[in-house]
Amino acid sequence: MTSAPRPDSIEGLFARFGPSYRWLVTATVMMGTIATILTATIVNVALPDIMGAFGMGQDKAQLLSTGFLAAMTGTMLLNAWMVDTLGQRATFMLAITIFIAASAMGGLAPAEGVLILARVLQGGAAGILQPLAMQTIFQVFPPEKRGSAMGIYGIGVVLAPALGPTLGGIMVDSFSWRYVFFMAVPFCFIGLFMAAILMPGRATSGPPRKFDWIGFGLMTVFLVTLLNGLSNGQRDGWISDPILRDFAIALVAGIGFIVWELRTSAPMLNLKLFTNRVYAGA
Repeated sequence: MTSAPRPDSIEGLFARFGPSYRWLVTATVMMGTIATILTATIVNVALPDIMGAFGMGQDKAQLLSTGFLAAMTGTMLLNAWMVDTLGQRATFMLAITIFIAASAMGGLAPAEGVLILARVLQGGAAGILQPLAMQTIFQVFPPEKRGSAMGIYGIGVVLAPALGPTLGGIMVDSFSWRYVFFMAVPFCFIGLFMAAILMPGRATSGPPRKFDWIGFGLMTVFLVTLLNGLSNGQRDGWISDPILRDFAIALVAGIGFIVWELRTSAPMLNLKLFTNRVYAGA
């Protein structure tokens, strides 16, 4: 006799909501994706006003974009460990909650340091949410329907960055640059509510796998120093000591990350996948 599926498992949720569950959970993850991608571009049009408000130079203002992108890139690799440890529902809701808090921090920021920190936190939450969305869609749709599901999901991915600058410009002209940080918050609250009902819980009940702290640290150093060097190279000179130092540290950290990921028993990124020619070519 087979046991009944857990209520928070994918099988249990299908039993509760029927075939429409596929589209309901797709709409849920799209809320998080639209919110994070919208924020990636919406702030760009507000940069002149932000620089004027805080007296920021170009070197500090670019951190609002590069900090977001660096954090998003770094935390994408956290997704697998977080889903394995917390489950999809808790991971999604935690990332959305961090994103909402970071948006409020950015909109109410009293100083440039707080604003930059808010953008880094937003990017970190975005990096967790984006691969989680695709993972969820692939789990609930059969292979023959994944193409259409990803196409619908892709509409949000394409429209959000396209609409971001337009919406940001309207908010800056009509109100203030601070309001651009709150544009995505309604989508976040909708996604948070839907996730509490529709997102599946943790798939396994065993102990979580070990977190790769060394790999995460090396990757963080690599991203921060590389982006800092690329961002400030034009201003300081590409062969100036600070820029060469950044690139040297990035090179050492990057090589160290690759060597460590190939040797550790619990890698953050399984580089051995790239030995498969089909996978590497794709």
